[in-house]
Amino acid sequence: MSKGFGDIMKRAQQMQTQMARAQQELAAQRVEASVGGGAVVVTADGQQNIITITIAPEAIKAGDHEMVQELVLTGVNQALQKSRELAARELGKLTGGLNLPGMF
Repeated sequence: MSKGFGDIMKRAQQMQTQMARAQQELAAQRVEASVGGGAVVVTADGQQNIITITIAPEAIKAGDHEMVQELVLTGVNQALQKSRELAARELGKLTGGLNLPGMF
C-alpha cells in the first residue's frame, strides 16, 4: 500500500508542477476585447489582469464621457470573460475537465 501512496504523491507533484507552468503561460497570453467599433480596446492576460485600455481619440472628442465610460466598462468585462474562458480551456487540458476548487 505504501508504494501506491508514493505513486499518488508523485503524480500530485507532477500535476502541481504542470499547473505552475500553465499559470506562467497564462500570464504571458493575451486576449483582446474591442467595443464601440474599435473606440475602446481592452487587453487582458490569462490571469484576469487588465494589461492595457486604449481609447480612440475620436471617442474622447465626441464629448460624451458617459458613453466612453460605458464602453470602457463593457470592454473590461468582455476582456475578463475572454480571459476566464482562456484559463478554463488551458487548465482544463491538465485537469481533464474536472472543476477543481481554486481554479478560474
